[in-house]
Amino acid sequence: MTDQLFALFLRCFPEYQTTRKLFAELLKPEEAHIIAEYARGELAGYAMIHGGSIPILCVAEEHRRQGTGSRLLAASEEYIRCLGKEKITLGCGPHYLLQGVPDVGNTVYFFEKRGYTAGWTSVNMELHLDKFDISALNIPPAPERLSYRMATAADMPELLAAVEAAEPNWPDIFKTCVDPIFLAVLDGKIAGFEVLASNGGRFLRPGQQVGCVGCVGVVPAMRERGIGMDMVAQGIQWLKEQGCTLIELRYVWLENWYKKLGFQTVARQWMGEKSLTA
Repeated sequence: MTDQLFALFLRCFPEYQTTRKLFAELLKPEEAHIIAEYARGELAGYAMIHGGSIPILCVAEEHRRQGTGSRLLAASEEYIRCLGKEKITLGCGPHYLLQGVPDVGNTVYFFEKRGYTAGWTSVNMELHLDKFDISALNIPPAPERLSYRMATAADMPELLAAVEAAEPNWPDIFKTCVDPIFLAVLDGKIAGFEVLASNGGRFLRPGQQVGCVGCVGVVPAMRERGIGMDMVAQGIQWLKEQGCTLIELRYVWLENWYKKLGFQTVARQWMGEKSLTA
């Protein structure tokens, strides 16, 4: 079944080409509730449900504008309502590949017409490293006493406290993270952190070694001092030294902030949700 789901996903969202391995690892289709429609024995469309989230709803091009998507969404909403959930989220949830709804074609209109709203749109960004020069960046200066290093096991208690202070929803991510964690240290204390993955690309870019910067945070008392931007710049430089030719950022809302470092927006995701209690 996973092969069919993956194949249809690639056909429906060519802008988000990925591997079957990542599709299976991130979405865990074997643990999901799948609602599917078939036409002449072929998969025409499906909705994948994890709890109160619909991480994927896709319909083959030749079966669109025939009510397939509407039926799949209605059946999904009824299933989630029967679980006792008060809200449906699109994309983000316990397991997801795309955060929100890809803002391509009429996908956003499809959900808006059915009562979904979104408070924000996340973006995916990229930075090609062939011309990246950290010394040429026009960014605010960071404190002179700031230093950088990779986290060690001994840093974990202080790191988790810093993560909790900066982003309360992230500690579990850092507890299980297998990628290098880059630290900004000021006066002997952790001021900022980020995850650096030299092979962290989620979406395929043939001929490129794709790295990823994720979970960037600065503890509240250290903000507005240029630490975050300088830390990300140093992290990009480290990834370039590891052989990366492209950096992928996923599900960003600080779009203009990252543009100052040279990133360009390549995709948008509409963060749709719908209340089931109204």
